[in-house]
Amino acid sequence: MYKTSKIVISPRVRKSPYFDSTMKYGATAFTVYNHMYLPIVIEGPEKDYENLLKGVQLWDVGVERQVEIKGPDASRLAQYITPRDIKKCEVGQAMYSPLLDFDGGFINDPVMLKIAEEHYWFSLSDSDALLWVQGIAAGQNYNVHVFEPDVSPLQIQGPKSTELMSKVFGKWVEDLEFYRFKKTDHYGIPMVIARMGYSRERCYEIFLEDGSKGNQLWELLWEAGEEFTISQGTPNQIFRLEAGILSFGSDMHRENNPYEVGLSWMIDLEQEDDFIGKQALKKISETGVKRKIMGAEISGEKMEFFNEENLQVSIDGNRVGAMMSAVYSPRLEKNICYIILEKEFAEVGKSVCIHSPDGDLEAKLVELPWIKKRG
Repeated sequence: MYKTSKIVISPRVRKSPYFDSTMKYGATAFTVYNHMYLPIVIEGPEKDYENLLKGVQLWDVGVERQVEIKGPDASRLAQYITPRDIKKCEVGQAMYSPLLDFDGGFINDPVMLKIAEEHYWFSLSDSDALLWVQGIAAGQNYNVHVFEPDVSPLQIQGPKSTELMSKVFGKWVEDLEFYRFKKTDHYGIPMVIARMGYSRERCYEIFLEDGSKGNQLWELLWEAGEEFTISQGTPNQIFRLEAGILSFGSDMHRENNPYEVGLSWMIDLEQEDDFIGKQALKKISETGVKRKIMGAEISGEKMEFFNEENLQVSIDGNRVGAMMSAVYSPRLEKNICYIILEKEFAEVGKSVCIHSPDGDLEAKLVELPWIKKRG
């Protein structure tokens, strides 16, 4: 059930460079992500979603910590830790590049930015992947420096995001291609501006390179965005489920591999370079997967909860999988969710039973995503 709760501010958990601004502009609930405070509610999940669809929002995603890999062997290490063929990535380009373990399971699912030759950032989801990469680098004796730089992302989301970014930084932003970025310095604030973010809409991510200027950057954007109905937002659960976007730790875990969750497209088994999990993934590609992720539409009244844990899913009384994330979509006027279940039952239109704390829920399986729009 979605419950009201409190979080106690502690020096053990870090604040992002935008923390004071998030408090000033109405953040009402936080969670802990990468040992930092992440705002998750401003006015309420549906109101935040409504605001997102009609204007422009600032999202404090400073919790997306970077693993920086720099040095003579940076390209070798970056290639070894991901199944993507990063030789295809140019300087100034970003690439979704999950980190896998030796069994092909997820360690993290970051976006990689190629800052320069032999210089990379991996923008992390929630896990201690920095320690993983440092351990691999040391164990393989790569000549690199692996560390967490002073880099904190801020996302600009919503239908008026380009108008705001163009107004503040110049018309060149309008020509920035998807998953491309540019380094710039704006009024003494060093940053990397990328056209990407946690949605399938047209959006931007600013990688601030000086944490002392977080609130200055926020206020600069906020003042310029007043004419565009600016509001504070957060990585929106409704928004991402509609678009079929997965969240590491919520929808996929260490025991899942890319084939199970629809990410086989990012595995390049034909490349000459070795990478962690390559042999395991080759075997999986030959024998097939046992599980598959599907969307599902839950019948009944509008759900008022966001699941706190993965819920058991059954067919004819037999457990076949688990529900991962679930929301009510105002646009679709449906309760929607992700389910990972045994592949033999993963058929569009098949009915399943979700066992919730408030009783059983009936649902039908559908293909992902519900909304495919990309700006």
